[in-house]
Amino acid sequence: MQPGRINLIVGAVGIVLASVGGLALGATYNALYEEGFYMIDLTRSLLKAGHTHGQPLAMYNLIFALLIGRVALSERSRKIASWLAAMSMIMPIGLLLRGLTDGAMTFAPVALLGGLCFAVSAGFLLAGSREWGAGTDQPRARV
Repeated sequence: MQPGRINLIVGAVGIVLASVGGLALGATYNALYEEGFYMIDLTRSLLKAGHTHGQPLAMYNLIFALLIGRVALSERSRKIASWLAAMSMIMPIGLLLRGLTDGAMTFAPVALLGGLCFAVSAGFLLAGSREWGAGTDQPRARV
């Protein structure tokens, strides 16, 4: 599979799922005002965190898919970086699982792994940007 294609798929699916999660959170919003003020527990807070981390990480995957072909990385490094960026979506999944289990710490390492994948994939992208345009037939810009 071409590097970047998996990121387009993961990004598009992530946008849809995080949007559906946001709609579900919004549909149940009024129930939190029963006593006249906003009451949020740990479960809902973690579900909300899963939604709010899912959207930008999905956008990151879409942007990553557009950029990975233009950076100066070997084909192997591009594949590794592409899979790491796709695996960054593990973070909102881990937050969602923590929310569904009433805040159990069982899934905390899952979210941490997703954050680590995000940071390393961003490092690959940054390292490869030293020669912009290297992966295309366009002239390289001097930075």
